[in-house]
This record gives sequence, structure tokens and C-alpha cells, in this order.
Amino acid sequence: MIPLPPLLSPILEHLYAHHITPIIVGGYVRDALMGKRDSKDMDIELYTHHPLESIESLLNPFGKVNMVGKSFGVLKLRLAEWEIDFSLPRTESKEGYGHKGFRVHPDSTLDFASAARRRDFTINAIGFDPQTDTLLDPYHGVNDAHHRHLAYVDATTFGEDPLRVLRAIGFAGRFDLACDPSLVERCHQMVANGALEELPHERIFEEFKKLLLLSPRPSVGLALFARMGGRAFLSLEHDDAAWERTLVRLDATPCDLALRLAAMLLDVPSPKTLLERLTAQRSLRTQILAILEYAHRYGVVTIPPKPLLQGRDLINLGLLPSVEFKTLLDRVYDAQCRNCFTTYEAGIEWLRTWCNR
Repeated sequence: MIPLPPLLSPILEHLYAHHITPIIVGGYVRDALMGKRDSKDMDIELYTHHPLESIESLLNPFGKVNMVGKSFGVLKLRLAEWEIDFSLPRTESKEGYGHKGFRVHPDSTLDFASAARRRDFTINAIGFDPQTDTLLDPYHGVNDAHHRHLAYVDATTFGEDPLRVLRAIGFAGRFDLACDPSLVERCHQMVANGALEELPHERIFEEFKKLLLLSPRPSVGLALFARMGGRAFLSLEHDDAAWERTLVRLDATPCDLALRLAAMLLDVPSPKTLLERLTAQRSLRTQILAILEYAHRYGVVTIPPKPLLQGRDLINLGLLPSVEFKTLLDRVYDAQCRNCFTTYEAGIEWLRTWCNR
């Protein structure tokens, strides 16, 4: 059901022989279910009564094993181009400030549902048992993955980690997900209560880098952040028309960090101040400010995209010329600017679908 690399098979068989049940968890399972299979990272939870030291000895024949602190209960194994994390099931409790203020409690007596309860989103709380070729899905994440739906596992534990607000907008942009209204409201409460202020600026910047570079349409995540009250946090409180232009421009910008940040900040009155809040990378800030200066000086941003479809295309589809043509062409052009289609062929298909509604 979930394809696994062949080099993993000897390790799994070795674990089975020692009465250890490995369950593939987290991002690898999620990505496979959602059609993204380019990851070389994998997390495996080990359900066993063996102590961590014994598991480390069992894994040593397969490569160098690094223990990431006994308190975390995680073993890292590098296998060719793969990086695999083995861990014991665990719970977490909030004991401090910010994203790292948690105490981890490895617990070999936990079942999968109890261990998965600490996870942020239902799509990240799915397990795969390679021995039985079955999915473990206590929080209905498979259905959410199928319907491109983003929902939290638990409202209380979700709100304990401020980073999860930014992870939400990142996943929405990366997978084009619709966000559950209760999740939007929970994140809105967190933003309003200053949760993001608990995070280091560079940690915030890392999440925005993921949004901008891993999302086919970064505007999906950025628009979601606005619904969560994030425009004020980013000082993107210009008028709504400018905001809509920002979203359209962002999706039309090539996948380059400096260019996409410049597209996002083009209408910000003081981009230098915001950049200094976001990142300590002086060279990147200088590059972005230079792009913005060039764009404003030469009016690059005022040049609208050329319409992909024209009146003759409507006629070729069997529509008769009429006074409604301009209205329809305006609607088509608006859809193009909102990135509903980016090629002539896709535009024709969009128009056919719209006319047949």
C-alpha cells in the first residue's frame, strides 16, 4: 500500500525476528498518500519492550547509528541516501516557553492511537504497518488526505506549540489543502494571543522559506495566514486591492527565494524593517531590497500579463458574438490573473468547464 525502499527490508526482517513491531509514521506516509514520493527521510516508531540501548545494538550492523539523547528516545541511521529515524512511542507535555518547551516521555506501553495523539494534523497521524500492509488511522487522516483537508488532531495539544500555526499555512500551500474552520479559528486565537512572538525570528523565516519554495501556489498558504490574522504580524496591512495583487504576483513569480520574498513585500511601506525582523542574512536582505528598488524604478510590477484567451477563442468554442463578450473575457482574464490556469490549453479547458456549469 505504501511503497518502501528495498534496502529497508533486511532491517525490518531483523526487527521482526526480535519481536519488535516497526510502524512507518509521519511525513513519509502522508506524502505517499498525497502523491509525493521524492522524500528520502523516514520516521519509524518501534513498538517493543526492548530498551533503547538494545535497539541501538540491533541496528548497528546496518550502519552508523546516532542517538539523539536518551530523553528523546530517537536513533538516527544513515542508509545510502536515506536518513531514517527510529523512535519509541512517546507523549509530550508542555513545560516551558515556545516551540521547544516540551518534555518528551518515551513509553513502550503506548498503543499507536495514544502515541499519535501528540501529532499536529490528522494527515501526520497515520501509521503504516509493513508487516500486515495496513494503515493505522485513528484520527481519520486518510480521508482528510484524500479530500485535501487540513485538520488538527487535538485542539488543546495543538495550541501548545506556536510553530504549528506556520506549519498549517506551509502544508496548505504545499498540498493545496482546504483548512478546517475550527483549525483556522484555533490558529487565529493563537496569533491574537501573541503565540508567534514566542518563536525566534529565524525559525519563523525557515517556515516561510518552505512555504515560498515548496508550494506550487504560495498564495494558498499566505491567504490562509491572513484568515488567521497574520497580515498584522507580517506588517502586510496594505489595502485589500494591494493584497490581492500580492497574492496573484506571488504565484506568478519564479520559484526563487529572493524573488518571491520581493513579490510578497512589494507593496509594504517599510520592507527593510520587515526583512530585519525576518532574517539575519544580510546578503539576502540586500538582494531583496535591490530587486524592490529595480521593480519600483522601472515600473516592472505595473505591466499586466497578456491575456491568454481572446474573442476569437470564444467564437471557436461556438459562442456567438454579443454584448456579453467583454464581460466573459473579463471573467476569463480575472481567472488567469488568479492563476486558475497558466497556459492557453488550460485556459480553453477552464472556459469549457465554466460554460458547461
